[in-house]
Amino acid sequence: MDHLARSRRNQFTAVRLDRVVERRDDPHWVAGSLSNPHTRLVPLWHSRSLLETADEGTLAVYLSPSQLAEPNLIQPPTLLGQDGVRDYFAVSVTDTQKDKILEDHPEASFTDLRRASLDMAAKHAGILAYAKALHYWQHRHTFCGVCGGSNLLRSAGHRMKCGNEECARETFPRIDPAIIVLVVHGDACLLGRNTRYPPRVFSTLAGFVEPGESLEDAVVREVYEEVQVRLSDIRYVSSQPWPFPASAMCGFYAEAVDRSCGTSEEIEETRWYTVEKLTHAVLNDEVVLSSPVSISFRLLADWFRKSGGGDLEALVRSRRR
Repeated sequence: MDHLARSRRNQFTAVRLDRVVERRDDPHWVAGSLSNPHTRLVPLWHSRSLLETADEGTLAVYLSPSQLAEPNLIQPPTLLGQDGVRDYFAVSVTDTQKDKILEDHPEASFTDLRRASLDMAAKHAGILAYAKALHYWQHRHTFCGVCGGSNLLRSAGHRMKCGNEECARETFPRIDPAIIVLVVHGDACLLGRNTRYPPRVFSTLAGFVEPGESLEDAVVREVYEEVQVRLSDIRYVSSQPWPFPASAMCGFYAEAVDRSCGTSEEIEETRWYTVEKLTHAVLNDEVVLSSPVSISFRLLADWFRKSGGGDLEALVRSRRR
């Protein structure tokens, strides 16, 4: 399997929209699309997505333009793209608009996407994550970082320009690159418990890429800083957009020189798990793993399967019923 195929298995990657970049600076086309009854709006309230729970899982709830009066009360709608049938726009809604939306959709609620996306269709999880990422950037760059003037949205929400004509600095969406790595040695993998995690929660190792650093350099540095493990080999696996709040996760496997390891201010406990030990730990509630929506879980699940352990997600879900 190539890297593109691996990445597409990760949650939030299946946006599958034509982002119609050439239309972003065409105000007439944007206005026409926003008046088209086939267009769908992705409402966001306090960074929460409008979702509904059904027998088939968690559903994204979209609005038609007629269902949301004054979609630009907070800021102009943001063009996300087209799926061949409809255009999609992200819209920030006020408290009053939120209340009206919930009156019209009594089975829905504005919910944290990270927690609710486990049982969502990949396409719609991707669209909502895309909208959330742009929403986060827009609301945290209200003012120019050079002169302090007010930033104005341009390019249908994908560019900001300082309203101070003497400055006119342009700003584009920002993400924070981060590495996430499953360290292995022989027949075992290494999991750590972060000091911020609840009891029994263990995960792969992760950290942000620093300025002047390659992804591979970040893997080596973070692993040694957190657990004092030296690496003999590193292999890139896949990536995942992670809008919680604004990261791009780059996944790796790394081979440890040996199984000596330690702890740090971030990681207070480490454990080496073989397939047999991890199976026993999951079945006996001795360990809680990260959510299956994360690339952290995907790295671990692929290692688990290739090492003869079978379907880790099914194993974990059996314990959550």
